[in-house]
Amino acid sequence: MTRIPQKMLFPTTIFTLFMVVVLVGWSNYRLFENRFIAQLTLDESELLSQANSLFSRELGHIKSTTLFLRNSVYALSSSRNHVLKPAWWQSDITQIFSQFAMTSPFISQVRWLNPEGKELIRVNSHDGHTTVVPDSQLQDKSDRYYFHQANLATGNNVYISPVDLNMENDQIVRPLEPTLRGVVSLNRNHPGVLVVNYNLTKLFEQLRALSNDHFFLDVVSENGEWLISQDAQKEWAGALKKEKQANYVKSLFPKVWASISSEEGLSSRISEGQVWSSMRVIVEAPISSMATEQSSFLYFVARSRSHVLDEYREYLQWLIFSLGSAVFLILSFLVWWQMNASYKRRALLSALETEQAQLKVANNEFNVVNHQLVELQSELVENSKLSALGLMVAGLAHEMNTPLGGVRMALSSLTALINKEADSLSDRNRQSMEKTLEIAEKNLTRAINLVVSFKRVTLDRSGQDVQVFSVNSVLQDLLTVYKPRLKHFPHVSIEEECEADIQMRGFPGLLSQVIQNLIDNALQHGLKDRSKGVITLTTKRQNNMLVLGVKDNGCGISPEVRERIFEPFITTGRVDKHTGLGLHLVHQWVYTLMNGRIEVVSKEGEGTTFTIIIPLLQLQSTQVEDRAKGI
Repeated sequence: MTRIPQKMLFPTTIFTLFMVVVLVGWSNYRLFENRFIAQLTLDESELLSQANSLFSRELGHIKSTTLFLRNSVYALSSSRNHVLKPAWWQSDITQIFSQFAMTSPFISQVRWLNPEGKELIRVNSHDGHTTVVPDSQLQDKSDRYYFHQANLATGNNVYISPVDLNMENDQIVRPLEPTLRGVVSLNRNHPGVLVVNYNLTKLFEQLRALSNDHFFLDVVSENGEWLISQDAQKEWAGALKKEKQANYVKSLFPKVWASISSEEGLSSRISEGQVWSSMRVIVEAPISSMATEQSSFLYFVARSRSHVLDEYREYLQWLIFSLGSAVFLILSFLVWWQMNASYKRRALLSALETEQAQLKVANNEFNVVNHQLVELQSELVENSKLSALGLMVAGLAHEMNTPLGGVRMALSSLTALINKEADSLSDRNRQSMEKTLEIAEKNLTRAINLVVSFKRVTLDRSGQDVQVFSVNSVLQDLLTVYKPRLKHFPHVSIEEECEADIQMRGFPGLLSQVIQNLIDNALQHGLKDRSKGVITLTTKRQNNMLVLGVKDNGCGISPEVRERIFEPFITTGRVDKHTGLGLHLVHQWVYTLMNGRIEVVSKEGEGTTFTIIIPLLQLQSTQVEDRAKGI
């Protein structure tokens, strides 16, 4: 198989990585940009819904209120025998108009026009106050478009005019008053037209207040004229005759206007770097009896401010570029490192094969040593002579130190080498070596554990000196070291019920070993088959004695075994390769070295409690050695 030179392979790989990073970066850029635009569209839709709800709530009762005014006039006429007499009709009608004008803050004028279009009565309303216009100031409205549309408002039909600016004496009222009118005909004994003007200034201010830092609301007439705009100079361009064509939506944004005017419901689009959302709001539906009549409507348009989308795109470009650059550099380094390491693997394979052969030789030595240890243990059990066991262990340890030390060094060196070059090995070689190491490690651990167990029988206390220490500190240090072992028993927890500040003068190392052996015994025997186990450690001061308790909720100890648990090599876990020396050592340490005693309470199926009672003030080390000579 032909290999591509490294000098050619590396640039090709780097270029491929660069193209992949660019493609992924562009895809993520488009994804997050579309999400942001979708969120803007959703926010604008909520804004339009709020505006439509506000507009409909405030002006949704124009027809009913206008008909209510007409019916009030009819009721007054009926109560006066259907005749409007000059002596009273004007004052009564004026009172009705004034009361009607007070029913809504949006009503600015209530007028009665005669069939020729001249005002007969007009009541103005402003800030909760009504004013009756004198006869000398009444105007002729016969030329107004809403008067000509009054013939459509017969019966219970009400004509709702488009939104425009209020005019008085052919002049636009200043400040501007956006106005919408409800018109209804009178057709009984008193012909004419009732006109109710609704001043939308406050409503428009409420609509303007819906805008925020990200988007704003425009209100556009059906012919493309701005009624509410971000730029006040563009509002009412047609009515005020200020550069009409230049300030219309359809002139400034023809594509947007074409889209808005063609959609009847809620719609969205992107144009001129802004997100536009629009909604057609019906002000007045056509009167069904007139097929030629058109609906009156407005467009509510929400659009994002020009800087919002550009700023987000700039931020997104900077973020994608930064992350893409970082990813590209990291991947490039990994490619270089991997390619460089691959050329070193071949040189290491031959060295690993040599180490594997040495490992097989060491494994054979482990098997021989293990066999010897098993035979030695059987012989010690038969003889039951603890003193002879000490002598044999001393001799055996001396003979085994050299091979075990060499094996440990070889295993450490080989393990470190394999871990260092794990990525460079083939799966077959790695699995073979790991299996061989596992066998060697298992046998070595077993050999070392057997030697350590037998050494404890000899009670080598040469390194034990009397010290003043805190019992709780010893207990906490032991539990801290013990945490990794507890990971193999996830169903077991250790609880503490310890009295604080118990000071003791004695052997902290022996006390720690006693507690550890008792915990090991609970884990390996009492809680082995339990789904949930609890080991409780208790310490308390009783006169000049320390009372130490180790309790478990395990399977308990049978009466037959309980009578012999402190004898050497007595164990129920022989199949699990337990030596049976743990509790024997605890008994020897407590009774012989610590001048204490042990109490055992156990019931099958409920658990076991070991209680150790030892003096808080231990003997000097020389006294302990003298006492131990009799063991």
